Amino acid sequence: MDALRRRTRRMFAFRKAVLALDTDPARLNRRFSAVGAESGPTGAAAYRDMVLGSPDLSTTASAVVLPPEAFGAAAATSDRLGTAPAATGARSRGLLDRLRAAGVLVGVRADTGAEPLSSDREERITSGLDGLADRLRRLQALGATFAVWSMSSGSAIDYGALRTLTVNSQAAARFAYTCQTVGVVPVVRVGTRMRDGTPAQRSAARAAALLSVCGHLEDIEVDLPSVVISTEAEYVAGTDPVTGGPLVALPGRLGGVALTAGDASLHTAAAAVGAVREADPPWPVTFYLGREVTRPALLAWRGRGGSVRAGQQALRDGLATACSSLGARPLAAVPGS
Repeated sequence: MDALRRRTRRMFAFRKAVLALDTDPARLNRRFSAVGAESGPTGAAAYRDMVLGSPDLSTTASAVVLPPEAFGAAAATSDRLGTAPAATGARSRGLLDRLRAAGVLVGVRADTGAEPLSSDREERITSGLDGLADRLRRLQALGATFAVWSMSSGSAIDYGALRTLTVNSQAAARFAYTCQTVGVVPVVRVGTRMRDGTPAQRSAARAAALLSVCGHLEDIEVDLPSVVISTEAEYVAGTDPVTGGPLVALPGRLGGVALTAGDASLHTAAAAVGAVREADPPWPVTFYLGREVTRPALLAWRGRGGSVRAGQQALRDGLATACSSLGARPLAAVPGS
């Protein structure tokens, strides 16, 4: 367990962020089509090339989250994770090796989405527990050191919602336990997909979800210092960002907290993350970044070979803004941009 704790601490070292590139293929294809970029596996591989090939990515990102198919491409000759064109596999394998050599932790999205919990309500449970241990072992052999589970949760407060919350919390705890058994760090995303209800309702539901998940983690004796919880950054002026909001539900023994922007702008979220960090919380804090920084990069790149540097500079600008909330210094421009 000591090795897992050390790896967890690395995710929060040197004031760097976690970069998520685990968008599912269907959604990624829609984003590519919207900007005129090539879709499909070839387009996805070129996109990852552009992002992960960014010069000095390791100066702003401590970890990168990839979809399972990215590891499948890297293992194109392996029948364990499917097949991919040889050139794509070699290219992905080179990128993963480069990330690891630069000290960037490589993680994988472990859940497989959400499925209905019942037939008479819009209740959903995160799926992906079936065969999880075997999948994690295969991905670990290909370089995955942590895994991410996005827990389904809503802002409603009623019997059905509480039942759904309990089932999802139990699933998240089982995910974390399985991760630690295999030897990868579990990252559990809680309350990061709430879109309905008022801000106050979402905040209350998020606090309930965090409390429920952490309770179930302790119930089955998951090692909390080797667990990362990811949730949305909230900050209301005049309140303590740690004790005056949902984060108060988190135990001090957690390995760390990775805050997301939610629907807020990158600058607004960066201010919220900075406020949490400056409040001296009992656990380390980092920024969990996705489309806030990848969308500007995609718009600048648009699948064009001549715009790779422009896309990388847009990504670098976003990461620099995020890392400034963690106390990092400004970065120089990407060469050739």
